[in-house]
Amino acid sequence: MSRGRVVLGVDGGGTGSRAVVLAASGEERARATGRAALVKPGEEDATLVALRDLVAAALAAAGEPGPPEVLVAGLAGVGRTKTREAIQERLVKAGLARRIEVKTDVEVAFHDAFGEGPGILLVGGTGSVALTQTPSGRSLRSGGWGAVAGDEGSGWWIGIQALHVAFQAVDGRAPDTLLLETALHHFQVPDPGALMDRLWAAEKGDVAALAPRVAEAAALGDPASRTLLSQAAGALAAHLPPLIRAWREEGSGSDEIPVALVGGLVVPGGPLRSELLRRIQALGGVARESAPDPAMGAARMALALLE
Repeated sequence: MSRGRVVLGVDGGGTGSRAVVLAASGEERARATGRAALVKPGEEDATLVALRDLVAAALAAAGEPGPPEVLVAGLAGVGRTKTREAIQERLVKAGLARRIEVKTDVEVAFHDAFGEGPGILLVGGTGSVALTQTPSGRSLRSGGWGAVAGDEGSGWWIGIQALHVAFQAVDGRAPDTLLLETALHHFQVPDPGALMDRLWAAEKGDVAALAPRVAEAAALGDPASRTLLSQAAGALAAHLPPLIRAWREEGSGSDEIPVALVGGLVVPGGPLRSELLRRIQALGGVARESAPDPAMGAARMALALLE
């Protein structure tokens, strides 16, 4: 195969996107990062622009004119068939690759962690969800219902809860906390009124980006921040019991149940990782030390589709 035949994998999330270019031989040729590529119904065109720019940057870094032979895009927000089909249609019309497959961001992360084998993937990033393939081949999901009805324990959830506590502290419903100062600084506004105005225009990623600042406040000893991080770790761990139960129903309860963690909150060095590891062990899971690389998982899926 010629040097010019390449495939491309994308991991598109709520705070940013990443791409990996592989040669037909499987050799990694380049990486690139870009803007958020979360898919919202009715806003597919904005996602298309972000992905178009990311693909162009990745191909330029690889020294390839493009388009790639295959593009697999693992995107947040495409769990519903209608949404997935809508964005895939736009990507095809835009000619981003000769063949295009749209997956969820969780699917591509799972593929990098476990390939076609069994395991559990727990996502703790902008959003949250857990996915398993059991030893018998059953695929099950826990959580992943989005910002309005789910995302418990995620960066978005931490950000929203922090804002609740901050505003409650303003009017005396909660004790004084560093969270108000933290939120004002994060959103670059002078007072609670301006903060409320700013939040009307805030994107999901803007709110989720408050989570690392909450971790900083916790490290400074702020009780409300510490409580919030502990609650977030518990909310993430609560995704796991239904999936672990499914393994045990298949007679796999005596085996080690591998759990891979992905997302800025839970990867090595993430603010929730230590407590989450303890909770996973208590549930009977065995957490993997290394974090999956979702963009590489997407690229490897694309390579498998190369004809």
